[in-house]
Amino acid sequence: MRVKHASSAPHLVAHRGLPASMPGNTLIGFEAALQAGARYLELDIQLTADGVPVLYHDADTLRMSGVAGRLRTRSLAEVKKLRASFPSRFGDRFKDNPIPSLLEFCELMAVWPEVTVFVELKRASLNHFGRANMVDAVVKILRAFGNQTVLISFDAAAMDYACSTHGMRIGWVLPEWSAANQARAEALAPHFLFCDMDILPQYDHHIWRGPWQWAVYVVDEPHQALALFKRGIDLVETDRIVDMLRHPLLAERAHYG
Repeated sequence: MRVKHASSAPHLVAHRGLPASMPGNTLIGFEAALQAGARYLELDIQLTADGVPVLYHDADTLRMSGVAGRLRTRSLAEVKKLRASFPSRFGDRFKDNPIPSLLEFCELMAVWPEVTVFVELKRASLNHFGRANMVDAVVKILRAFGNQTVLISFDAAAMDYACSTHGMRIGWVLPEWSAANQARAEALAPHFLFCDMDILPQYDHHIWRGPWQWAVYVVDEPHQALALFKRGIDLVETDRIVDMLRHPLLAERAHYG
């Protein structure tokens, strides 16, 4: 069984880049978060019709790209004709913003070797293409870019496959807080457990102990993040990494060492 390192320090994670001020899962958002001081990122992956991993949250393309339809029915070439603009929120401000492939994102990350990236495999693609097919496609790309990445998902079986078959670091995103999921977490023994702040127990002694590090999402108020760190939570995901890093105590926690 893995042992959690006592020296692990709590950190902030830029959730999808800077979704509060620009479309999430885009290179411009991640670059802005990195320039602001983020050293942990989280992104979402879907597969195109031809099995290429791209940075995209929704299974449907309407909200992010303003075009109705399913992402999985479009080839990479067709996806590249869409835009990551979130028009209902940002209007035409990002009308030329492209949808990045995972490979393009990894090329950006090669410039930031000290950064850790949590790569979430979305259930829509896992269900449609199959767990092994999706994990294999993503790992094939990530392997060429070192050990910066951690695969995460709500799908525990996919994470078990990624760890046992490919030796990947993994994180399980809890679908709910329950005794059954505690047993599942203990059996899976992921490197990280991700938990929605809304389902995190109020009392510390109710939080499960194990070899994992805890990550809580999404937290956009400095006092809430600091309270979670005080409780022993290792990582806190935020949509507002720039604003959070203006708080001096949180700025210290964003960096290694």
